[in-house]
Amino acid sequence: MPDTSNFDHITSVLDKLIIYLRRPPVQIQLLAVVLVVGVAIFLDRLIWTALGARLSGWIGRRRQRRTRAILRFITAMLHAITFPTLGLLLLTAAQRFLIRQGVITGMLDKVALIFWVILVFQIGITILYALFDDALIRKYHHRLFIPLLIVMIVLAILGNLTDLRGLGNTVIAVLFDHPITLGLVFVATIGFYFWAGGAQAVEELLYQMTTRHTRIDPGGARAALTLMRYTLILIGVAFILSQLQLNTATVAAITGGLSVGIGFGLREILSNFISGIFLLIERSLQPGDVIEVDDEISVVEHVQIRATTVRTLNNDELVIPNHTFFTSSFKTYTGTDKKVRVPVLLRTDCVIKPNDVIDLLIETALGHPDVLSEPKPSVFLLEYGDNVATFQLNIWLGNPILRPKVTSDLKLKVWDAFAANSIALPFPEIELHFPPRVALEMTHPAQQPALATD
Repeated sequence: MPDTSNFDHITSVLDKLIIYLRRPPVQIQLLAVVLVVGVAIFLDRLIWTALGARLSGWIGRRRQRRTRAILRFITAMLHAITFPTLGLLLLTAAQRFLIRQGVITGMLDKVALIFWVILVFQIGITILYALFDDALIRKYHHRLFIPLLIVMIVLAILGNLTDLRGLGNTVIAVLFDHPITLGLVFVATIGFYFWAGGAQAVEELLYQMTTRHTRIDPGGARAALTLMRYTLILIGVAFILSQLQLNTATVAAITGGLSVGIGFGLREILSNFISGIFLLIERSLQPGDVIEVDDEISVVEHVQIRATTVRTLNNDELVIPNHTFFTSSFKTYTGTDKKVRVPVLLRTDCVIKPNDVIDLLIETALGHPDVLSEPKPSVFLLEYGDNVATFQLNIWLGNPILRPKVTSDLKLKVWDAFAANSIALPFPEIELHFPPRVALEMTHPAQQPALATD
């Protein structure tokens, strides 16, 4: 149980804060800050409610796409900086007014610094939206960037009220004879959250940059960046553990307990984790690969440490544990070569010249834009008989996902080509043979003799 004297610093901070807030000049400045923020928000909304639709219509009438893109960026930048700029202008006016009234304005100087931070933050976010995909930046805007800005503002305010280093060294608990300070708790929770989230954001941003502006293989880039992200996360975990300064006996006790848990409850998780590492290092499975799992063609979207996410042709998203790819077989269409051969079975009647049909099938296949000319399509006569000749048309595709569509297109084209060249499709014919000793008499019931009756 921690010593109550450890909380003296926190109590001192609270006492100072209460005394500080009771001072009339401070209360006047707080009222001025509230008014400045409220008026700045009101004017910001008023301005863009009046100008937003007009600017959008004016930009939409520009003919050149590049011009429209530049104007949209300028508009977005102006929208982003309107609130902090108005806040700074109104704060300056309020500060001059209070100085004339003989009121000190030290707090307003610190609030002005916060507005400057918000201004820089808004400019940075707008640039990110211009450079990267909107959905990606929006994902981290509210989950990472805004919380980070709030934490920075809170730390700046606390830094003006007290010594942050002394506040962080306040002991709140004792674990294994080692003091747990308020700063360590902050680093292990909020700090680690931003560290892990930042590592993921850096991975996504670098992936978009490399795939958009370079010719680097997307699968290889994703694998390398994923390993980088988990390496950064492990570095963060190691840093937190180093701050705990656990002795050898403590580490042995913790690892002993974890080994029991892994042996019973975490075995599958550990198996998936190790499998994920091997998948990323060996690159045997990469985002964009086309695989067949449970007789269903799917595209690999994400290869994570625990599981791999694939999307089927029906747009179903499947999450497959990584150890599945090590304990069961699966078919990959893009392992070493993304080209795939697709066989198409076709039948005609036997009243044809096989070589003419073969030439017609090859010509029809080469007329499809998705069929590769190299390797060249080939046709084999598999069998003939019973008024049916069976051909196998082999085509090569650069994208296995196109297999169903191209197969259907070719069958329709071949149908038209057969009709144009008077090649008939097979129809089943049945020929009956009867022994000569069997006499068949077809007698109508009306012609049968009537039975004599008494």
